[in-house]
Amino acid sequence: MTDGASLDPSELDQASFELVRRGFDPLPVQRTLQHAAAVIRELRRERDVLAARVVDVEVALAEPLEAHRVAEALGAEATQVLEAAHAAAAERAERAEREAEAIRAEALAAADTTRAEAIAEREETLASAERDAEEVAEEGRQRGRDMVNEAQAVRERMLSDLARKRQTGRAQVEQLRAGRDRLLESLTIAQQSLDAAMKDLVDAVPEARASAERAGLRIANELTPTVETMEAEIEAARLVGHPLVDGVAAPGSAGDLDDEPDPVFVTAEMEALTHIDEALEPSKEAEPAAGEDADVDERVDDEHDASSGTDDPSPVEATESESSEPEADAPEAGEPETTVDAVDDLFARLRGDRNGEPEPEFEEEPQPDAESESEPEQEAVVSADPNQALRARAESVATRALKRILVEEQSSLLDGIRRSGSDAIAVVVADADAHAAPYELAIDAAFDDIIEALGGDASTRQEGYEQVRSVALDPVRSRLLEVAERTDDADELSDTVRGLYRESRSRRLPMAAAAAVSAVIGPAGE
Repeated sequence: MTDGASLDPSELDQASFELVRRGFDPLPVQRTLQHAAAVIRELRRERDVLAARVVDVEVALAEPLEAHRVAEALGAEATQVLEAAHAAAAERAERAEREAEAIRAEALAAADTTRAEAIAEREETLASAERDAEEVAEEGRQRGRDMVNEAQAVRERMLSDLARKRQTGRAQVEQLRAGRDRLLESLTIAQQSLDAAMKDLVDAVPEARASAERAGLRIANELTPTVETMEAEIEAARLVGHPLVDGVAAPGSAGDLDDEPDPVFVTAEMEALTHIDEALEPSKEAEPAAGEDADVDERVDDEHDASSGTDDPSPVEATESESSEPEADAPEAGEPETTVDAVDDLFARLRGDRNGEPEPEFEEEPQPDAESESEPEQEAVVSADPNQALRARAESVATRALKRILVEEQSSLLDGIRRSGSDAIAVVVADADAHAAPYELAIDAAFDDIIEALGGDASTRQEGYEQVRSVALDPVRSRLLEVAERTDDADELSDTVRGLYRESRSRRLPMAAAAAVSAVIGPAGE
């Protein structure tokens, strides 16, 4: 049996246990421990009292009286009484010792029982706390696994959506690339046809000149018809009702023609060929620029053609042009429709160049067409501008050059958006000077023509650069910055960039070219 002295009641009073979730209530446990400590104290106190009584009895019995001496002193009867008393005392002492031992054993048993119960409660409390902790940990682990499974499911769904969108995007990109390649092939074929037609036209000019000279020499070597022969031919034409002789007076009237031939009919072909030779140089310079702009979805010469068409040719010039066109077009009769259109454009530019330098005798004559009558103020402004032809050519060259740079920038920007999203727009909006540099370099050709014709310096160029930036480039950069801050979707960015650059190509760049040319011509013309 365990010794009760090893269990200190004060330890039971001050004992404390760790609080865990779903454990025993600490107050009842504490009360039970205090009660056990009180019982142990009471049992120890009783044990100490009984032990003291046993010690007293043992001391009293330590010096036993000798029987013969008692018998001698008290006699036989007293001896018997004394022996009976000794026997009773011994019996009581033995009984007391047995009772004390029983009480001590009972106290120790109670203390052991209380201690065992306390230890059992502690073990049970610890086991319950461990079970609760394990349940909480398992619940946390289960929740973590559920969250991981849910995140994995969301990730797989997002990856599948991205894969589907990527596949759709790749299909669209391949379709666009195939369409672009087909368009480029068509434009290349058309450009080759146009180059061949222009080359044939350029080669045909010397041949036409030689043919005209040979025809002129042939006619010059023929005998000059006499007056009688001419009158006979006129009379014959009048008899058959030919319209050319309706206004010719009868022979002998005051309206007889002089013997000197009309110089217009003599020099019309040669004059037309001379104008073609003079116009070949600017047309050759414009051919590479027109070939590079084949992928632009609108003609860049519309403004130049429209400006050159505002002034109608005079009757004499129209006669010269009409008389020269059959000779110049005769070698091209077998060319396709594209060649005919190119020739028409060339002669339209020739007429515009000639009309851009008005002669004094035609400035004062009223224009008979309805357009000039409906807009007298505009016609007066156009006729009063001495640099109209130079302005029109410079605007056309500047517009073509700016559109070529814009198309290249749009292609690069769309490729960058497909690769890196809105980060590609930073190439355009990050540095305004770097963005404007290719446009300024492209428009220098038009500025060179103006400065060579009218004079100017670097400050004149800078004014033109500022107009290009303010009218065309700054609005595009600010709009791209807004779009990049609003969204990062590649499809939306691509659609916005296409619309914005389409607007710039059709509206802003012609306005910027006109403003820049006006800014350069103004100080240079002064």
